[in-house]
Amino acid sequence: MSDNGPSKTKATMDSLKGAVQENAGWAIGNEQMQAEGAATRAKADMEYKAAQAEGYAGGVIDSVKGNVKSAVGSAIGNEQMQAEGKASQIKGDVEKKLNS
Repeated sequence: MSDNGPSKTKATMDSLKGAVQENAGWAIGNEQMQAEGAATRAKADMEYKAAQAEGYAGGVIDSVKGNVKSAVGSAIGNEQMQAEGKASQIKGDVEKKLNS
């Protein structure tokens, strides 16, 4: 993930900020504050989903690359290449699971 890309951590913090603002607006009867909080939360939820999709896609790529590398290593009898491929495949599977 790039520094300018979506971030699950930032999205979670922004969602929390929006929820606090929305609830504070409700508590004091300020509809504008309540609406701004809801908008902040909605934007944060979209960023979270974008970061999740980006992480899942990265996992798919790692998994496929690992599968190919492992298969090539097996075909040419290179155990190190096969092990590296399997490790990459496992890493990709974990990334997919964390982002699904």
